[in-house]
Amino acid sequence: MSTASTPSTAYRGVDMARGIALLGILFVNVRLYFWPLGVAIDPVIVPEGLWPTISDRAAWSVAEFLCTYKFNSLFSILFGFALALQVDQVIAAGGSIWKFGARRLSVLLLIGVTHGILIWYGDILLLYSVLGIVVIACARVPAKWIGRAILAIAIILVTITAISAPTRWATYAHPEWFGLPSIADMHGVADKHGAAGQSAAIAADAPRGYAAMVESNFDIGHPVWRDGETAAYREGPFLDALLFRAVSYRYQHVVWLKGYGWHALTMMLFGLYALRTGLFGAEASARRRRMGSIALAVGLPLSAIAVVPFWLPGVDHHTASAWHAMGLECGGLVLPIAYATLLVEFVPRLSSIISTPLERAGRMGVTLFVCESICCTALANWWGFGWFGTMLDLEVSVIAVAVWCVMLLFATVWLRVFKVGPLEELWQPRSRHPSVGSSAK
Repeated sequence: MSTASTPSTAYRGVDMARGIALLGILFVNVRLYFWPLGVAIDPVIVPEGLWPTISDRAAWSVAEFLCTYKFNSLFSILFGFALALQVDQVIAAGGSIWKFGARRLSVLLLIGVTHGILIWYGDILLLYSVLGIVVIACARVPAKWIGRAILAIAIILVTITAISAPTRWATYAHPEWFGLPSIADMHGVADKHGAAGQSAAIAADAPRGYAAMVESNFDIGHPVWRDGETAAYREGPFLDALLFRAVSYRYQHVVWLKGYGWHALTMMLFGLYALRTGLFGAEASARRRRMGSIALAVGLPLSAIAVVPFWLPGVDHHTASAWHAMGLECGGLVLPIAYATLLVEFVPRLSSIISTPLERAGRMGVTLFVCESICCTALANWWGFGWFGTMLDLEVSVIAVAVWCVMLLFATVWLRVFKVGPLEELWQPRSRHPSVGSSAK
């Protein structure tokens, strides 16, 4: 077999796309590392005491437009593709796909739970370990049925979002209908697009830890919760931070069940579909370009819906927030397909100075995802620099780029010495191919 035909060569673009996805994911996650959860997921409010500039608004808009729901979806596509490729190898070798899946996914689950509770609540590896079961179960399903399943789930997701968007608007515009305080009373802070907030200092006698959770009625958007969360991560102690992290991790599981988990499953199934149809193969260049161009032309306008209303005069933030939810879901279903196809097509053509670090980062995707968490929490939390809640979008975006560059350097150096990343060594069985953390397994 020629070198050009081996999986490790044919799918180099998939690994490079994964390396780029780590940056896009970090642009989104960095806000969760440095802000209270209720602030990070709300398009209106900012951390107390901070005044957003036009540069912060622009940085937020770019991240929402190009990254939020897009690069984590790209990561899901590539995960589904790689897992399906490995299942094919197990079948070809006469092995049991369920023994293979149980071994691999149980280790991934353990890594995810450890990461989510002890390092950062935004872990996705637990979710991937669960959805991986579905990918393995669908491994022998014909491509046309996989395509139909993708379309059906996508339609359901868009329909649910379209129905829930008016409810989101009503919650913001008329909270009294739901027995809620007004947004101004509840938040008591600046929005991401307007005036200054209040003092960032947290009163010494303010509720901390579990007391803050109880007083806020476990509402992550309540100012008492946000103050307690900020104090826990910025000042400690360990048990308070652990409690907020564990509860936020559990909150994320609810979000997975209600929506994002289904979104990630759709993207993983597209990765399986890409393998079954040869979309990422060397012979599918024209098809990748065509699909990528169409997805880009459709996905960019859909994604713009999430941010443009915030910049339009006369559009209140209640209405803009409803459009924001629609734009994220619709754009997040289409634009990642453009990213996957176009990155796989064009990035391998770049100079090796650029492509090699990207490829090596992609081959260590799980390791670098966890390492990004360690680096960012060290910068944000009390046991490190304690910068939690002290900076806005532009500054945290710069941190994201810096951390990603460090990850590229780390992966480049590590894979000069070892064949796989440290976490890849744990959760991926050795094979005749050089890297199972990537698609080249």
